[in-house]
Amino acid sequence: MLVSEIPALRDYFYPVLLGAGVGPEPVRVELFGAGYVVWRPAAGEPAVAAVDECPHRGARLSQGWLAEGCVVCPYHGWRFDSDGACTLLPQNEPTLPIPPRARLVPVHCEERYGLVWVCVGTPRAGVPDFPHADDDGYTLRHEFLEEWAASAPRVVDNSLDISHVAWVHRGTVGDPEFPLLPPFEVTRHEHGLRFHLTYVSRVTEKQKANLGVVADHAERSTFVDLLQPLCFTAVLRYANGVEHILYKGATPIDDTRCLFWQVVARNDAPDEARWASIVAMDRAVTQEDRPILEGIVPDFPLSTTTEVHTRSDRMTVEYRRLFAELAAEGDAIVRPDRLWSRTA
Repeated sequence: MLVSEIPALRDYFYPVLLGAGVGPEPVRVELFGAGYVVWRPAAGEPAVAAVDECPHRGARLSQGWLAEGCVVCPYHGWRFDSDGACTLLPQNEPTLPIPPRARLVPVHCEERYGLVWVCVGTPRAGVPDFPHADDDGYTLRHEFLEEWAASAPRVVDNSLDISHVAWVHRGTVGDPEFPLLPPFEVTRHEHGLRFHLTYVSRVTEKQKANLGVVADHAERSTFVDLLQPLCFTAVLRYANGVEHILYKGATPIDDTRCLFWQVVARNDAPDEARWASIVAMDRAVTQEDRPILEGIVPDFPLSTTTEVHTRSDRMTVEYRRLFAELAAEGDAIVRPDRLWSRTA
Protein backbone atom coordinates (compact mmCIF):
# COMPACT_ATOMS: atom_id res chain seq x y z
CA MET A 1 0.00 0.00 0.00
CA LEU A 2 0.90 3.66 -0.39
CA VAL A 3 0.66 6.19 2.44
CA SER A 4 -2.20 8.00 0.70
CA GLU A 5 -4.25 4.81 0.93
CA ILE A 6 -4.08 4.64 4.75
CA PRO A 7 -6.14 7.51 6.22
CA ALA A 8 -5.18 6.56 9.80
CA LEU A 9 -1.61 7.75 9.18
CA ARG A 10 -2.91 11.32 9.00
CA ASP A 11 -3.82 11.16 12.70
CA TYR A 12 -0.22 11.41 13.90
CA PHE A 13 2.17 14.34 14.31
CA TYR A 14 5.11 14.64 11.93
CA PRO A 15 8.05 17.08 11.98
CA VAL A 16 8.04 19.36 8.96
CA LEU A 17 10.56 22.07 9.83
CA LEU A 18 13.23 23.06 12.29
CA GLY A 19 11.77 25.58 14.71
CA ALA A 20 14.60 27.93 13.82
CA GLY A 21 13.48 27.75 10.19
CA VAL A 22 10.18 29.50 10.92
CA GLY A 23 10.98 33.21 10.92
CA PRO A 24 9.44 36.39 9.56
CA GLU A 25 8.03 34.78 6.40
CA PRO A 26 5.38 32.06 5.89
CA VAL A 27 6.75 28.67 4.81
CA ARG A 28 5.10 25.99 2.68
CA VAL A 29 5.33 22.32 3.70
CA GLU A 30 3.71 19.25 2.17
CA LEU A 31 2.15 16.21 3.82
CA PHE A 32 0.23 13.40 2.13
CA GLY A 33 0.34 15.24 -1.18
CA ALA A 34 -1.27 18.44 0.12
CA GLY A 35 0.26 21.84 0.88
CA TYR A 36 0.22 23.63 4.24
CA VAL A 37 1.48 27.03 5.33
CA VAL A 38 3.41 27.46 8.58
CA TRP A 39 4.13 30.80 10.20
CA ARG A 40 5.13 32.32 13.51
CA PRO A 41 2.82 35.23 14.45
CA ALA A 42 5.61 36.92 16.41
CA ALA A 43 9.07 36.16 17.73
CA GLY A 44 8.84 33.84 20.72
CA GLU A 45 5.30 32.73 19.91
CA PRO A 46 4.53 29.15 18.83
CA ALA A 47 4.27 28.38 15.13
CA VAL A 48 0.82 27.79 13.60
CA ALA A 49 -0.24 25.96 10.44
CA ALA A 50 -3.14 25.85 8.01
CA VAL A 51 -4.05 24.55 4.58
CA ASP A 52 -2.00 26.58 2.11
CA GLU A 53 -4.97 27.97 0.22
CA CYS A 54 -6.79 31.27 0.51
CA PRO A 55 -10.58 30.72 0.71
CA HIS A 56 -11.09 33.62 -1.72
CA ARG A 57 -9.43 32.42 -4.94
CA GLY A 58 -7.18 29.61 -3.82
CA ALA A 59 -3.82 31.41 -3.89
CA ARG A 60 -0.95 29.98 -1.87
CA LEU A 61 -0.59 31.89 1.38
CA SER A 62 3.01 30.68 1.62
CA GLN A 63 3.75 33.08 -1.26
CA GLY A 64 2.52 35.95 0.89
CA TRP A 65 3.99 37.73 3.89
CA LEU A 66 3.27 38.54 7.55
CA ALA A 67 1.70 41.73 8.89
CA GLU A 68 0.85 42.29 12.56
CA GLY A 69 1.09 38.55 13.23
CA CYS A 70 -1.25 37.67 10.36
CA VAL A 71 -0.45 35.93 7.11
CA VAL A 72 -1.33 38.06 4.09
CA CYS A 73 -2.58 36.53 0.85
CA PRO A 74 -0.41 37.75 -2.06
CA TYR A 75 -3.37 37.74 -4.48
CA HIS A 76 -5.84 40.20 -2.94
CA GLY A 77 -4.30 41.14 0.40
CA TRP A 78 -6.68 39.29 2.70
CA ARG A 79 -5.23 38.80 6.19
CA PHE A 80 -5.68 35.78 8.46
CA ASP A 81 -4.77 35.47 12.13
CA SER A 82 -3.30 32.48 13.97
CA ASP A 83 -6.79 30.99 14.45
CA GLY A 84 -7.47 31.20 10.71
CA ALA A 85 -10.01 34.03 10.92
CA CYS A 86 -9.90 36.81 8.30
CA THR A 87 -9.07 40.10 10.00
CA LEU A 88 -8.86 42.35 6.93
CA LEU A 89 -10.64 42.26 3.60
CA PRO A 90 -9.24 45.33 1.78
CA GLN A 91 -11.83 45.29 -1.02
CA ASN A 92 -14.70 45.83 1.45
CA GLU A 93 -15.76 49.00 3.17
CA PRO A 94 -14.47 48.95 6.78
CA THR A 95 -18.06 49.04 8.08
CA LEU A 96 -19.03 45.83 6.28
CA PRO A 97 -18.77 42.57 8.24
CA ILE A 98 -16.27 39.96 7.10
CA PRO A 99 -18.04 36.81 5.82
CA PRO A 100 -17.75 34.01 8.42
CA ARG A 101 -16.61 31.61 5.70
CA ALA A 102 -13.60 33.81 5.02
CA ARG A 103 -11.28 31.74 7.15
CA LEU A 104 -8.45 29.27 6.75
CA VAL A 105 -8.55 25.56 7.49
CA PRO A 106 -6.14 25.23 10.46
CA VAL A 107 -4.24 22.06 11.30
CA HIS A 108 -2.68 20.96 14.57
CA CYS A 109 0.80 22.38 15.09
CA GLU A 110 3.22 21.98 18.01
CA GLU A 111 6.89 22.65 18.66
CA ARG A 112 9.07 20.22 20.55
CA TYR A 113 12.74 19.21 20.49
CA GLY A 114 13.43 22.18 18.24
CA LEU A 115 11.12 20.80 15.56
CA VAL A 116 7.76 21.96 14.22
CA TRP A 117 5.28 19.07 14.24
CA VAL A 118 2.03 19.02 12.26
CA CYS A 119 -0.97 16.69 12.36
CA VAL A 120 -3.39 17.08 9.45
CA GLY A 121 -6.02 14.70 10.83
CA THR A 122 -7.55 14.10 14.26
CA PRO A 123 -4.67 13.35 16.66
CA ARG A 124 -4.78 9.89 18.19
CA ALA A 125 -1.47 10.59 19.93
CA GLY A 126 0.56 13.68 20.71
CA VAL A 127 4.11 14.49 19.72
CA PRO A 128 6.07 11.40 20.86
CA ASP A 129 8.18 11.48 24.01
CA PHE A 130 11.89 11.01 23.28
CA PRO A 131 13.75 9.21 26.09
CA HIS A 132 16.45 11.34 27.77
CA ALA A 133 15.90 14.23 25.34
CA ASP A 134 15.23 16.59 28.26
CA ASP A 135 17.70 15.04 30.73
CA ASP A 136 20.60 17.19 31.93
CA GLY A 137 23.04 14.32 31.40
CA TYR A 138 22.40 14.20 27.64
CA THR A 139 23.11 16.69 24.87
CA LEU A 140 21.25 16.88 21.57
CA ARG A 141 22.15 17.71 17.99
CA HIS A 142 19.83 18.04 15.00
CA GLU A 143 21.58 16.07 12.29
CA PHE A 144 19.32 16.47 9.28
CA LEU A 145 15.80 16.95 7.96
CA GLU A 146 15.88 16.46 4.20
CA GLU A 147 13.78 15.25 1.31
CA TRP A 148 14.36 11.75 -0.02
CA ALA A 149 12.83 10.19 -3.12
CA ALA A 150 11.61 7.22 -1.09
CA SER A 151 8.34 6.36 0.62
CA ALA A 152 8.13 6.99 4.36
CA PRO A 153 7.28 3.39 5.35
CA ARG A 154 10.23 2.07 3.33
CA VAL A 155 12.62 4.45 5.10
CA VAL A 156 11.42 3.50 8.58
CA ASP A 157 11.24 -0.20 7.69
CA ASN A 158 14.91 -0.06 6.71
CA SER A 159 15.86 1.53 10.02
CA LEU A 160 14.07 -1.23 11.94
CA ASP A 161 15.98 -3.87 9.97
CA ILE A 162 19.16 -4.54 11.94
CA SER A 163 20.27 -7.36 9.64
CA HIS A 164 21.08 -4.96 6.79
CA VAL A 165 23.72 -3.13 8.83
CA ALA A 166 26.50 -5.68 8.23
CA TRP A 167 26.19 -5.27 4.47
CA VAL A 168 24.86 -1.83 3.55
CA HIS A 169 27.04 -0.15 6.19
CA ARG A 170 30.18 -2.21 5.74
CA GLY A 171 32.02 1.02 4.89
CA THR A 172 31.11 2.69 8.19
CA VAL A 173 29.60 0.78 11.14
CA GLY A 174 28.76 -2.61 9.61
CA ASP A 175 30.81 -5.80 9.78
CA PRO A 176 30.17 -8.58 7.21
CA GLU A 177 32.22 -10.95 9.40
CA PHE A 178 29.43 -10.79 12.00
CA PRO A 179 26.20 -11.05 9.97
CA LEU A 180 24.32 -13.31 12.38
CA LEU A 181 21.99 -11.75 14.91
CA PRO A 182 21.05 -13.35 18.24
CA PRO A 183 17.42 -14.33 18.83
CA PHE A 184 15.21 -11.44 19.92
CA GLU A 185 11.58 -10.83 20.72
CA VAL A 186 9.30 -8.10 19.45
CA THR A 187 6.59 -6.65 21.67
CA ARG A 188 3.65 -4.44 20.77
CA HIS A 189 2.39 -1.32 22.51
CA GLU A 190 -0.42 1.10 21.79
CA HIS A 191 1.09 2.89 18.83
CA GLY A 192 4.11 0.79 17.89
CA LEU A 193 6.65 -1.93 18.58
CA ARG A 194 9.89 -2.47 20.47
CA PHE A 195 12.76 -4.93 20.64
CA HIS A 196 16.36 -5.11 21.81
CA LEU A 197 19.39 -7.24 21.06
CA THR A 198 23.12 -7.33 21.81
CA TYR A 199 25.81 -8.29 19.35
CA VAL A 200 29.52 -7.81 18.61
CA SER A 201 30.76 -5.69 15.72
CA ARG A 202 34.02 -4.35 14.33
CA VAL A 203 34.98 -0.86 15.48
CA THR A 204 36.73 1.45 13.04
CA GLU A 205 39.34 3.99 14.08
CA LYS A 206 36.82 6.80 13.67
CA GLN A 207 34.32 4.94 15.84
CA LYS A 208 36.98 4.40 18.50
CA ALA A 209 37.54 8.14 18.67
CA ASN A 210 33.82 8.87 18.73
CA LEU A 211 33.03 6.27 21.39
CA GLY A 212 36.16 6.34 23.53
CA VAL A 213 36.92 2.63 23.06
CA VAL A 214 40.24 0.98 22.18
CA ALA A 215 39.29 -2.57 21.17
CA ASP A 216 38.88 -3.55 17.52
CA HIS A 217 35.51 -5.13 18.30
CA ALA A 218 32.86 -3.95 20.71
CA GLU A 219 29.63 -5.27 22.16
CA ARG A 220 26.67 -3.08 21.29
CA SER A 221 23.20 -3.31 22.77
CA THR A 222 20.48 -1.86 20.59
CA PHE A 223 17.09 -0.89 22.01
CA VAL A 224 14.60 0.08 19.32
CA ASP A 225 11.17 1.54 20.09
CA LEU A 226 8.76 2.39 17.29
CA LEU A 227 6.88 5.17 19.07
CA GLN A 228 4.43 5.79 16.23
CA PRO A 229 4.08 4.26 12.75
CA LEU A 230 6.67 6.56 11.20
CA CYS A 231 8.76 7.67 14.19
CA PHE A 232 11.13 5.68 16.41
CA THR A 233 14.09 5.81 18.76
CA ALA A 234 17.19 3.63 18.76
CA VAL A 235 19.36 3.55 21.88
CA LEU A 236 22.84 2.21 21.07
CA ARG A 237 24.54 1.31 24.35
CA TYR A 238 28.20 0.29 24.57
CA ALA A 239 30.05 -1.64 27.27
CA ASN A 240 31.90 1.50 28.41
CA GLY A 241 28.57 3.16 29.27
CA VAL A 242 28.32 5.47 26.27
CA GLU A 243 24.82 5.84 24.88
CA HIS A 244 24.24 7.05 21.34
CA ILE A 245 20.51 7.71 20.99
CA LEU A 246 18.87 8.30 17.65
CA TYR A 247 15.45 9.92 17.35
CA LYS A 248 14.35 9.59 13.76
CA GLY A 249 11.53 9.07 11.33
CA ALA A 250 10.03 9.89 7.96
CA THR A 251 7.40 12.53 7.27
CA PRO A 252 5.25 11.54 4.26
CA ILE A 253 5.42 14.32 1.67
CA ASP A 254 3.47 12.10 -0.71
CA ASP A 255 3.49 8.47 -1.87
CA THR A 256 6.99 8.61 -3.32
CA ARG A 257 8.80 11.24 -1.22
CA CYS A 258 9.44 11.85 2.46
CA LEU A 259 11.31 14.12 4.84
CA PHE A 260 13.87 11.91 6.53
CA TRP A 261 14.89 13.45 9.85
CA GLN A 262 17.27 12.54 12.65
CA VAL A 263 18.22 13.97 16.03
CA VAL A 264 20.99 12.43 18.15
CA ALA A 265 21.63 12.51 21.91
CA ARG A 266 24.79 11.54 23.78
CA ASN A 267 25.55 11.04 27.47
CA ASP A 268 29.35 11.53 27.26
CA ALA A 269 29.42 15.32 26.77
CA PRO A 270 31.30 15.46 23.45
CA ASP A 271 33.21 18.65 22.71
CA GLU A 272 32.50 20.46 19.44
CA ALA A 273 35.27 18.68 17.53
CA ARG A 274 33.97 15.27 18.55
CA TRP A 275 30.39 16.33 17.86
CA ALA A 276 31.43 17.20 14.33
CA SER A 277 32.96 13.74 13.92
CA ILE A 278 29.88 12.02 15.40
CA VAL A 279 27.51 13.89 13.11
CA ALA A 280 29.73 13.21 10.09
CA MET A 281 29.72 9.49 10.85
CA ASP A 282 25.94 9.40 11.27
CA ARG A 283 25.52 11.22 7.97
CA ALA A 284 27.86 8.79 6.23
CA VAL A 285 25.83 5.87 7.56
CA THR A 286 22.60 7.43 6.35
CA GLN A 287 23.95 8.14 2.89
CA GLU A 288 24.78 4.46 2.46
CA ASP A 289 21.06 3.70 2.84
CA ARG A 290 19.82 6.37 0.49
CA PRO A 291 20.55 4.90 -2.99
CA ILE A 292 19.06 1.56 -1.99
CA LEU A 293 15.87 3.03 -0.54
CA GLU A 294 15.38 5.43 -3.43
CA GLY A 295 15.63 2.45 -5.77
CA ILE A 296 12.88 0.43 -4.04
CA VAL A 297 9.29 0.81 -5.24
CA PRO A 298 7.28 2.97 -2.80
CA ASP A 299 4.47 0.44 -2.59
CA PHE A 300 4.74 -1.09 0.88
CA PRO A 301 3.43 -4.69 1.03
CA LEU A 302 1.08 -5.35 3.93
CA SER A 303 0.79 -9.08 3.46
CA THR A 304 3.48 -11.10 5.22
CA THR A 305 3.46 -13.56 2.32
CA THR A 306 4.29 -11.08 -0.45
CA GLU A 307 8.00 -11.10 0.42
CA VAL A 308 10.36 -13.75 1.79
CA HIS A 309 11.21 -13.38 5.50
CA THR A 310 13.74 -14.95 7.87
CA ARG A 311 14.13 -15.12 11.65
CA SER A 312 16.05 -11.82 11.69
CA ASP A 313 13.07 -10.07 10.06
CA ARG A 314 10.81 -10.29 13.11
CA MET A 315 10.64 -6.57 13.67
CA THR A 316 9.90 -5.70 10.05
CA VAL A 317 7.31 -8.48 9.78
CA GLU A 318 5.50 -7.03 12.79
CA TYR A 319 5.83 -3.61 11.19
CA ARG A 320 3.88 -4.85 8.18
CA ARG A 321 1.20 -6.27 10.46
CA LEU A 322 0.91 -2.92 12.23
CA PHE A 323 0.41 -1.17 8.90
CA ALA A 324 -2.15 -3.76 7.85
CA GLU A 325 -4.13 -3.02 11.02
CA LEU A 326 -4.01 0.72 10.31
CA ALA A 327 -5.18 0.11 6.74
CA ALA A 328 -8.05 -2.01 8.04
CA GLU A 329 -9.40 0.86 10.14
CA GLY A 330 -12.39 2.51 8.52
CA ASP A 331 -12.33 2.65 4.75
CA ALA A 332 -8.80 2.31 3.46
CA ILE A 333 -8.39 3.77 0.00
CA VAL A 334 -7.40 0.94 -2.31
CA ARG A 335 -7.24 1.33 -6.07
CA PRO A 336 -8.20 -1.60 -8.34
CA ASP A 337 -4.59 -2.03 -9.48
CA ARG A 338 -3.50 -2.72 -5.89
CA LEU A 339 -5.54 -5.83 -5.26
CA TRP A 340 -2.56 -7.83 -4.03
CA SER A 341 -2.32 -5.55 -0.97
CA ARG A 342 -5.78 -6.66 0.13
CA THR A 343 -4.42 -10.03 1.20
CA ALA A 344 -3.21 -8.31 4.37
